[in-house]
Amino acid sequence: MNKHNIALIGRPNVGKSTLFNRLIGKKKAIVSTMPGTTRDRINSEITINNQIFVLTDVGGFSDDQYEDFSNEIKEQIEKALKISDLIIMITDVNDGITVIDKKVAQIVRNSEKKTILVVNKVDNNKKETYSNEFYELGLKDIVSISAYHNINIDLLTDKISNLLPASEMQVIDEEHKSNTITISIVGRPNTGKSTLFNQLHGSKRSITSNIPGTTRDSIDFDLNISDQIFNIIDTPGIRRRGKIKGKIEKVSINKAIDFISESNLSILLIDPMEVATNQDSHIIKTLTDSTDGLIIAVNKSDIIKSNNLNLNEIENKIRNNFKFLKFAPLIYISGLKGTGIDELIKECTIIYSKSKQILQNDQLNNFIMEKIAYNLPKNKPGQSLYIYNIKQHEYYQNVFEFEVNNAEYVHFSYKRFLENIIREKYDFHGVVLKLIFKSRSKK
Repeated sequence: MNKHNIALIGRPNVGKSTLFNRLIGKKKAIVSTMPGTTRDRINSEITINNQIFVLTDVGGFSDDQYEDFSNEIKEQIEKALKISDLIIMITDVNDGITVIDKKVAQIVRNSEKKTILVVNKVDNNKKETYSNEFYELGLKDIVSISAYHNINIDLLTDKISNLLPASEMQVIDEEHKSNTITISIVGRPNTGKSTLFNQLHGSKRSITSNIPGTTRDSIDFDLNISDQIFNIIDTPGIRRRGKIKGKIEKVSINKAIDFISESNLSILLIDPMEVATNQDSHIIKTLTDSTDGLIIAVNKSDIIKSNNLNLNEIENKIRNNFKFLKFAPLIYISGLKGTGIDELIKECTIIYSKSKQILQNDQLNNFIMEKIAYNLPKNKPGQSLYIYNIKQHEYYQNVFEFEVNNAEYVHFSYKRFLENIIREKYDFHGVVLKLIFKSRSKK
């Protein structure tokens, strides 16, 4: 389905990410007063007047050549401008027209693309009069707004609709959305998440670097393989709470966890040079709490042989340290070389299918009751556990609800036993099962 592409461009700290979040209706881009917070191009679909657009928030345009990522961010901006149908250039009324604004305007004019000049942070009548000076930038379509206070956003969306009229191919496609498998790429900083993301995307969409923490935002794209749509999300590297530096990284990691929760499954990247670290344990705890399916991908397989690493030793270390992840398939890949990617995508499809299987409730109850009759929990006297009913969740098929006499009587080991027998019986390959125990109310 063809959709119009819209690029948000401007110098750092003029409010691009705030406007991006306002238009999509949720906080996907990180908002901060620190210039250069947005390093990657962030995409999201938005709907205006029943028309779908792809909105892109690109890195702030800056002349600072000494910042680690300035050249790569400029490359991202050039790519975003090239594929865009409409450019929204954002300025700050409080700063007036700056030298960088003039340079950005020149780039925009040279692109010969449809353009809207947004004068942001206009939250009173006095500032409205100040916005008139921005006509000097030579862009005729100007809208004064306050993204933060939601002022004149309707005028901006109407302007977008007028400049980009809908075609028959741009009608909201619910079937497309329901057929999409959402996959988050997760791991410690510098395990190669963005390299894998770029390999799947087929271009350098996410900025890669050997500096941990390069990816601050969670970015995504749709991948179509044999009419199956995969929404691939590159998340920031997740570190233990004590290792997190600064407010921006904290917000970034919280957003990563939100995207993991919204994913159908997650790919956990492991570095073969540092297998089964404490940080990996922390990430796995997050994944088993948040995601529905899980694949362990040992990345950088291209360096395993050259570093005299043993595949069996790597797998044994992972399996021995994370024994409760035996259900998760383990695959060796190279995000850089592209090896193992076909197998990875195949496993994603299989796990997604397994996670959506619907069980017959009567058969489920009969099976569980038969199993527990010979495997009663060894509780203290007066704390006998009784299971009255088991029900698969109506919407989340990997969730099972147990009605018991007292949920406090369910020991962790017995919960694991119940999970294992359900997984073995119904082949929940790669699926994260979640068992919920509810005490029967006393009448």
